Amino acid sequence: MMLPLIGLTASQFIASSVVLSVMTGLDYSAAVIVVSIIVTIYAILGGLWSVTLTDFIQAFLIVFGMAAAIPYALSAVGGWDQVVATLPPEQFSFTGGIGWKTIIALVVMYTASFTVGQEAVSRYYAARDDKAAVQGSILAAIINFVYAFIPAVLGLIALSLVTQGIINADQIMTHGARYALPVLAIQTMPPILVGLLFSGIISATMSSADSDLLGAGSIFGNDIYRVYLKKDATDRQVLITTRIAMAVVGLGAMIIALTNKGNIISLLMFSFTLRAGGSFIPYVVGHYWKKASMQGALASLIMGSIGVLLVERKIIPFFNFDPIYLGLILSLISFLIFTYLYPNKRDTTELVDEVYNR
Repeated sequence: MMLPLIGLTASQFIASSVVLSVMTGLDYSAAVIVVSIIVTIYAILGGLWSVTLTDFIQAFLIVFGMAAAIPYALSAVGGWDQVVATLPPEQFSFTGGIGWKTIIALVVMYTASFTVGQEAVSRYYAARDDKAAVQGSILAAIINFVYAFIPAVLGLIALSLVTQGIINADQIMTHGARYALPVLAIQTMPPILVGLLFSGIISATMSSADSDLLGAGSIFGNDIYRVYLKKDATDRQVLITTRIAMAVVGLGAMIIALTNKGNIISLLMFSFTLRAGGSFIPYVVGHYWKKASMQGALASLIMGSIGVLLVERKIIPFFNFDPIYLGLILSLISFLIFTYLYPNKRDTTELVDEVYNR
């Protein structure tokens, strides 16, 4: 769980740094260092409470900041009819470019990944009660569904502007496609709106980065340090260890962000898939199956992760399916076999309090 969180944190550092470098003219590497230090420090100092509060504020900046960009971008391009007229029909297809096979794989991967994602799970465990958790889930789903279309629309407008020659493609591709939205904003919007849009983008990435940092630190402090390294650790010792782990993860993510030359989407997809491949089955089934055992969970984690890596590295083609499928299949088979061989003799899904005193 910690390794994918480092990759996810790095991808958010990259996105924030791109915006900061375009907005201020700062060198990309310098922007990465600034973003990494700021996010890591406020996540360490404030913990879950600061992360949750800032995420709540950032959610409004994300939605309204991005939505405010659409009218100005449409005005610059000459209206939506002009976008439709200048772009090929396949650009407006819901399945064009990737197809149903990839779309279904992404749905499976995202569902599995965010079900076990520490940045989401920690919110549920910190919720006031079951009702609040359910209501929060529904509200988040609605907001995310609406918001998901906004970057897609802005992307189509940016492509139309390039096609018409209003924006020079070299301005974008000199640094890579990830600079498309910042360049679009600067070229088409008044400064105040540019600031609002950039604050929305940076809010989106920072709200994910701080959650990933906190998740990785919590896993190390509570599930590794307290359980295996120092079983009699006090709460303060666990807190200090968690903060140190967050700093180390932040440093690792910064190094990845500084050296990454590939596609940010590829980094995100690999991290999400690796996390989901081994964790989804034992986490979800373990909530409901009384015989689920530690041996089954460990085997599931290991084999599922290996399955993802084998397909991702193209060591096994697996019928050209996405890595998530082999990961989940191997995870499920391993979980069932080892749980039947080494069942949970307590016959309950309740957690073992004595785990800290073994």
